[in-house]
Amino acid sequence: MSSKLSVLRVGFFLDGYTLKKVNEYYLKYHRYHSRIDLRALKGWVRDYAVRLLGREACPVEVEGHYYHPYVRSTDVAESPIGDGMERFEKQLTLAGFEVHYNLPTRADKMGPNMQLVEDAYLYAYYHKIDVLVLLSTQGQYSTLPERLKREGVPMLLLGWNFEYLKGDTPVYWKTDSCLRELSGYYVAMEDVAEKYPPKHGVARNLFMLPYSQHPSHSSAWRTYLKKIVDSIDEPKCSYENARYEKSPAVAGLV
Repeated sequence: MSSKLSVLRVGFFLDGYTLKKVNEYYLKYHRYHSRIDLRALKGWVRDYAVRLLGREACPVEVEGHYYHPYVRSTDVAESPIGDGMERFEKQLTLAGFEVHYNLPTRADKMGPNMQLVEDAYLYAYYHKIDVLVLLSTQGQYSTLPERLKREGVPMLLLGWNFEYLKGDTPVYWKTDSCLRELSGYYVAMEDVAEKYPPKHGVARNLFMLPYSQHPSHSSAWRTYLKKIVDSIDEPKCSYENARYEKSPAVAGLV
């Protein structure tokens, strides 16, 4: 890390339990009615990391890891929604994420995959990353920032706070205060999400364009839908070599 021209190695660790709740919120209760675009999210993390650390001039490697809240046998082989999960895994793979399933001891319940903590620490201990980005709201991961700090690796936490009505019941989803306070850096992703709504013709949406219940029969709409469907079976692209516009959300950092 002594040279600004050295490669900045970013470890992006994604808590699948949090992402599941976030996607449910934006798909069912938020006005977007959409899901997070994994490729766009990874690109945003790349941009944010280089701006935050003042490393715009150097090449960047982002290694993505997704920690599934389910055990594999429950999630794919036996679950009635297995086909949907397989499609989701394909999207993760195309976006450059390695998928890690939860431990068999948690087969009877869904929750944060705690293997994330040990894997992230090993990446720091063996000096495989220069900075770790964690997307999570869960207090179970609050031991990680201090462990990373001892190895000289800063941690950026991407958290979410939101509330909505589920029927007549108010639901409040908050980032754990202890995890937030211990992390070296924190980003309120609900604010970032508002800067990147799902729209046609923009550099980055951060969200997949929503499916319309009354789709247009125009050729442009049919072409767009075909592109989305075809992309699921496309070979993995060279995502790290893609060019991105700098995120206005971090314009004041440097």
